[in-house]
Amino acid sequence: MKKILLLLSGIFALTQINAQSWQTIFFDDFNRADGEIGVNYTTLPSAGITQVGILSNEVKIASGETAPAYCMVSYVNAINYDSIRISCKYRAPSLNYGFSIGARNNGTYSYRAGIMANSDTIGIFLYNNVSGSTTLASEIAFLDITKTYELIFILKGDDLSFKFVESGTTDTISLYATNNVANGNNINFGNYYYTSNLELFIDDFKIEAYTKLTSIDDINKDNFLIYPNPVNNSETINIETINNENNILNIYNVIGKLIQSEIVQKNQNQINIGNLNNGIYIVEIKSKDWTTKQKLIIKK
Repeated sequence: MKKILLLLSGIFALTQINAQSWQTIFFDDFNRADGEIGVNYTTLPSAGITQVGILSNEVKIASGETAPAYCMVSYVNAINYDSIRISCKYRAPSLNYGFSIGARNNGTYSYRAGIMANSDTIGIFLYNNVSGSTTLASEIAFLDITKTYELIFILKGDDLSFKFVESGTTDTISLYATNNVANGNNINFGNYYYTSNLELFIDDFKIEAYTKLTSIDDINKDNFLIYPNPVNNSETINIETINNENNILNIYNVIGKLIQSEIVQKNQNQINIGNLNNGIYIVEIKSKDWTTKQKLIIKK
């Protein structure tokens, strides 16, 4: 029984090592009666847009007599996270419109994801403000535009994904793309009208950041580096530390049992792990000033 508890404790500890989660950094449900979109946004409507405001706790963006027309609404606060998720609800009662949400705009390029209702196409685009857009991923959606949908656009490192799901259902349309041209996270959403006198509604606009929770990977993580990690077809690993002195190296298995211990001499950077089987281990480095732990994966 004791061994089982130790094993479960080890598994739980490893779960905590990589614990990450989406943390909400901005949310707006537009639940106000002032008819203004709010101080967190700027708007850039074309001449064909006749109204931007709040109606029934939603943002209402409407086209007038001129078409095509557009309106871009931008979130004004800086987002300094490499991995972000932007989501909102939308509904559009008529055809011949487009809607997009976008981020990572460096002034010339931006990533955008959205729906073109006149072609039933959803897509992820790299948009060049001078020459136009490049399609990174697209799919025919066949959406029922009289219903409310949830839009989720994720930028995680170099990877982008975009998901449509009808509110109250689990059916999704998902896209995935990889690109890394633009920098920065300036967030906006906009709509484009090809017919006049149309209305589009946006609600529950949210921005989230993908952040690590405190874990042994985060404690003094810059004090030493292990490579290769994961280990494939190698009997040794390389260790680089920020100091130039002798350190103690300990390697533990998933239940916390000490498997290997040695003194790492200053300027020594290669450690023999030939006696270790495939699995997950914790490497601990102890100096006179700090102690640091990192996860090591062996897949020989």
